[in-house]
Amino acid sequence: MRIPIRSRRQGRRGLQFGGGLLPGGMPPRAWLALLVALLGSRVALAVQLEALETGREWRLRALVFRGNRALGTGELRRALVTSERPWYQRWRIWRPAPDFDPVSFRADLERLRRLYRTRGYYHARVEHDLELPARGDALTAVVYIDEGPPVLVEDVAVSLGGTELAAAERERLLGALPIAAGAVFGEDAYARAFAYLRAYYRERGFARVRVRKRAQVDVRRDRARVAYQVESGPPSVFGAVRVQGTREVDPEVVRRELAFGPGEPFKASLVERTRANLVALRLFRTIRIDEDKGRDPHVAVRIKVVEAPRHEVRLGVGYDTEEQLRGLAGWRDYDFLGGARQLGFTARASFLRRTIAADFLQPHFPGTQQRLRLIASEDQEDEETYTNDRARFTPRVELEPLPALTAYLFYRLEYDSLSDVNRVVARRFPDIAPHSGLLSGLGLGADWNWTDDLLDPTRGWVTSASVEPVGGFLGGKFSFVRLQGEGRRYQPLLADLVAAFRLRLGAEEPTGRSRDVPLFERLYAGGIGSVRGYERRHVGPLIDDDPVGGRSLIEGSAELRHPVTERLGAAVFADAGQVSLASFDFPLDDLRYGFGFGLRYKSPVGPLRVDLGFPLDPPRRDARWQLHLSVGQVF
Repeated sequence: MRIPIRSRRQGRRGLQFGGGLLPGGMPPRAWLALLVALLGSRVALAVQLEALETGREWRLRALVFRGNRALGTGELRRALVTSERPWYQRWRIWRPAPDFDPVSFRADLERLRRLYRTRGYYHARVEHDLELPARGDALTAVVYIDEGPPVLVEDVAVSLGGTELAAAERERLLGALPIAAGAVFGEDAYARAFAYLRAYYRERGFARVRVRKRAQVDVRRDRARVAYQVESGPPSVFGAVRVQGTREVDPEVVRRELAFGPGEPFKASLVERTRANLVALRLFRTIRIDEDKGRDPHVAVRIKVVEAPRHEVRLGVGYDTEEQLRGLAGWRDYDFLGGARQLGFTARASFLRRTIAADFLQPHFPGTQQRLRLIASEDQEDEETYTNDRARFTPRVELEPLPALTAYLFYRLEYDSLSDVNRVVARRFPDIAPHSGLLSGLGLGADWNWTDDLLDPTRGWVTSASVEPVGGFLGGKFSFVRLQGEGRRYQPLLADLVAAFRLRLGAEEPTGRSRDVPLFERLYAGGIGSVRGYERRHVGPLIDDDPVGGRSLIEGSAELRHPVTERLGAAVFADAGQVSLASFDFPLDDLRYGFGFGLRYKSPVGPLRVDLGFPLDPPRRDARWQLHLSVGQVF
């Protein structure tokens, strides 16, 4: 039996706790004690904070919201200190529920009122009930919200003073303003419009711009009038640059990373590009870039840095379901012989691959906007179909013409020694299984990354493409041309959902005296980073249940991602792909499909990923499902 006592205000006849008297002239606490005595311990009560028994330790069984529409329950929960046990821990019934602190909960109720006010709901009423248990100390907190009508923006006035903008530019500026008449007056949009106006002018050379904002809110009419006043100031140029804080690092290393020069037109993005350049050096613990506060059109810049340790030692152990247990050890010097040169050594080992590598980075060579990498490695691959021992040397020149665009040119010289080839494969395709040989290839490509996060993007897109001719006039035993391209898209949807899409294409064509592409250079699909649900490389041609790869590849993926908690997320996915033995043959009518779901946990090293995939048409003797464990998103 459950008899709730409604403690929220319910009009003139409703009961009230915390202030007045209840029927019979009895104070609230006395009435509560009497009711408990009369009804016995089996009855659950709903009370206010003031009626909660003092000196007793309470726990929170559940936190419930009722009446909220404009703001989602997840957003309300994130605004509070009081929190219930996460859903994925509720099965641990032997562990006590979280503590309930009445002082924190009272402050949380005020936080909710302020939150609604910042979102334009000035009439929002937030009340509560604490449903006491019949037995024990775990209560349920119920938060009742009456949002009321929102305050709408009645008018937005923008005064643009100083240097006059062209009519088209002015229209573009005002058209993209984050706040508009008829919208709900939210303080976040009000502040974003202020920041947008300032950033717009600073990006166009007006470093001394001043922006003022004013809002008049009439809660009786539920209307708000908003005004912004902009004074552009004079067109500005960069002035002198002063560097502070360097000790072991040469100050010229800092100056060399400047994206601007004295006398050049001011542009705010060049200041941020300079900051990104300095961060990429990995030489500084903190970087601060300040502009002088005067009104002179020559903007002096001060860069203050705190140096970080020059050397880095990395040790790590990981696991995924393909490489299984893997280990890593590395050492790197970020200022080798001065000048921000880098030298590093890395050793990696797993059940599939063992690698020892050394790499050297020379910044600003051969030109001021390029960098040179030299990579030498020795590695061994143990695949189902073959084992390959490879010694490789790769010089690579990189160029960043835009902040999000990296273009590169590389030369690949390697010696491959193939062994343990499946005998059936070697008999049927003798041209793809040479014993050993020298490979010489020259390639170029570009990566364009326009996302909000390199490790776990939620918005934007990535495009990459490369072409590599091997052999021919470059020499070596193998001759072919490889082309690859990939596109990714990340799009936020409703209710914190994020949609992610990927399309990858690859093609190879033998040239010269080569009749085919060797096993260790062919294209493969299936597995942890490809078509999930299938075993590694088991999408495409198989001989004696061993993959032989192909000369054409197509892969595509679609994934829906949603956060469950601040660190835990869930995903559902669908993958498709196929490999063809012919060149430039993309078998859209013969795709292999996989689907499944997974969990993502945000760790300091990137998302920890668990995927359970199911193939629609698995090869004979393959499992009907695949479990994939790894670090990082698939794409």
